Amino acid sequence: MRTTIDLDPQLHELVRRQAQREKLSMARLLGRLVEQGLRKSPNQSLPMVKSGRFQVTAPASPGARVTTEQVQKLIDEEGVL
Repeated sequence: MRTTIDLDPQLHELVRRQAQREKLSMARLLGRLVEQGLRKSPNQSLPMVKSGRFQVTAPASPGARVTTEQVQKLIDEEGVL
């Protein structure tokens, strides 16, 4: 599923460089980071759903959002970048 997110320019650059180092697309890296962050959240299950030809992790609650701050926190905690 395609989606548009707004990233702080600094965060965008950090993610871009990390994706380049890991030879991944930014979309794949961000998807992985979001999934890791959601899996760490207590009391939240992540059901797998089929979206077209892809298997995706869906948030437990409809309309759940992942903020730039949450992504940055995960990056900081995981030492990914």
